[in-house]
Amino acid sequence: MTARYRVTPLKLLLCSLLATAGCATTNSETNQEKDFHSASIIQIDPGINQLQFVGSHNSYKQAMSPENSQALQARNPKAWAGLDYEHLPLAQQLDLGMRKLELDVFYQPATTDFAVGHVQVIDMRSHCTTLQACLSQLARWSNKNPTHAPIWVSFNAKDQAIPGLPTPPPFTAEVLEQLDKALEAGLGDRLIRPGDITDLAWPKLSQARGKFLLILDEQGTKRDAYLTNWRARPMFTNSPVGHPAAAVMIVNDPVADGAKIRSLVQQGYMVRTRADADTLEARNNDTHRRDAAFASGAQAVSTDYYLPSTRFASPYQVRLPNTNQPIRCNPINAPENCQTKILD
Repeated sequence: MTARYRVTPLKLLLCSLLATAGCATTNSETNQEKDFHSASIIQIDPGINQLQFVGSHNSYKQAMSPENSQALQARNPKAWAGLDYEHLPLAQQLDLGMRKLELDVFYQPATTDFAVGHVQVIDMRSHCTTLQACLSQLARWSNKNPTHAPIWVSFNAKDQAIPGLPTPPPFTAEVLEQLDKALEAGLGDRLIRPGDITDLAWPKLSQARGKFLLILDEQGTKRDAYLTNWRARPMFTNSPVGHPAAAVMIVNDPVADGAKIRSLVQQGYMVRTRADADTLEARNNDTHRRDAAFASGAQAVSTDYYLPSTRFASPYQVRLPNTNQPIRCNPINAPENCQTKILD
């Protein structure tokens, strides 16, 4: 039996709008109809887990002071080389399209705020020296750009002992609660929360515009302490597959773990990975890790080089492939006919 193409009222309206002559009842759709379907709301409103974007690593970081840089270079050239990078202020990064940021915080018992920096004493120059200042910058930028795609912000709770340097105060369960209060005060009314996500059912992009998603990038005792009452807390955790809180994963090596990342993405998890580390790829203009990161389908690909280095000569740069947009359709799980140009 020959199939018939039924002209629905929607198609008649489309024909009228396009002034298309002779909208016939044929078996094949017209090019205009195909374009219409490609732009339908179902296809252009993916879940936030069906996106991919670039972010920055240690986003607050300024270059070390000349004095500290020279002293570290003389004492430990390898460590110095790994720290010899810098970033633009947070708002400028967001203007460039970064949709994943990272803040390292230190507990300060004498204040109600947290210091923001990389390594105690030697690498603490920051575009926002306190957590409150950083969150205020993010909120101001969001107010000026209220329809932005959701912005991820991950946090390292810094209390590592480093020989020769002062040991920071520890992040106890009580300190993590103070951190929560600071995050709630700064961004609480614009958060995608762990308690909002059930069975990895992520909101659509249209539902998540103007929002932030926060992640505690810790494991071990700090993560375990934070998992107490996790549904009521502002940050997601890097919890293992199968844990009720598991939703956002940190998998830093897309070369060794590319298959793992793809599997996680296909299962509905969201993943952050890194295109480069310790300045190595940039110094050698080695794009292998960067390309593996994009191919893995990790939603967030972090880098120190969304622009080429200002510290040494290298063309190395990390940008989304085949688009000048901040967000692209995820190469692993995006819906059919997803259109990158309308995502952000």
